[in-house]
Amino acid sequence: MTTIITVHGTNAGDESDTGVQWWQQGSEFQNKLSEYVEAPDGRLEFKPFHWGGNGMKRVLIAIALTLLFLTPAHSEELPDLIIQHHFEFIPSGDGPFPTLVAMPGCSGIAFTDAAVEAAHPDLREDDRLFRRHYLQMSERLSNHGFAVLLINVHAVEGVLTACGGEIEAERIAAYIDESIGWAQTLSFVDPMQLHVIGWSMGGGGVMAWLHGPRSSAPAVNSLIAVYPACRGREDLTISAPVLMLLGGADDIAEPSVCKALVERSPIQASISTHIYPGARHGFDIVDAPPMLAINDSMSVGYHKDAAEAAWLEILSFLEQE
Repeated sequence: MTTIITVHGTNAGDESDTGVQWWQQGSEFQNKLSEYVEAPDGRLEFKPFHWGGNGMKRVLIAIALTLLFLTPAHSEELPDLIIQHHFEFIPSGDGPFPTLVAMPGCSGIAFTDAAVEAAHPDLREDDRLFRRHYLQMSERLSNHGFAVLLINVHAVEGVLTACGGEIEAERIAAYIDESIGWAQTLSFVDPMQLHVIGWSMGGGGVMAWLHGPRSSAPAVNSLIAVYPACRGREDLTISAPVLMLLGGADDIAEPSVCKALVERSPIQASISTHIYPGARHGFDIVDAPPMLAINDSMSVGYHKDAAEAAWLEILSFLEQE
């Protein structure tokens, strides 16, 4: 598909993508331009870009990010794109190191450039908290001697966030497979000590991976799912040590759904489940307030006791495996 981004002038905006103004879809200008632009696959898309007249620099940054997130990856490109879109956290000292392949939640991963991250004022406060959290947790694990490969699945898929179901759990499972295979080729990775960790949506991908069969299964020592999205997941069949950390008051990834999934799965004996009473979704995000409402039915919040207990469980679990 060929995409043309149209940008309106100062004070000429409109909330609707469609209309009669030249930059809107369906306008006489765009219909005429379509006659002169030949898309290689015959698919031409006009994408209106909305901005609020708040500075050309911010507009240019935002347009660049729009271009970055336009094109999702095809499966045959996935290994190369994972290599291009990931964060490495390598401990100090001599390797190789025990390594975790890390899968983020639906909010995505924060841009390391604060100005670029700030160019998205439409991100919710909870999104911003989660986006920083995955980087912080990866660094924390690295400080304890574990190499971490944090996979930027959102950049590969061409989305800023995926909390509307834009990336399916089975797709995350495919990322895990490809990432494990790639990790084994890295000099700083101990191929005999490869683990997987996923938060929220990423944890749901861990659950999907465990349904199996998976080509990377023999190389995986253990898996950790932190407040994973268990709804809709099929029975877990791959026998591997699994640590599942759940918030008792989680109204996004309900612990009862995960508990039922474990109880009906044939590998339940290899799954260690911990449910922390009173803990909400995102209970380990130290920057979050105790309670932050997303809408009338969902919330996130830091829970000090649960966060500290979960961290000790993660370290103990990894050291045993």
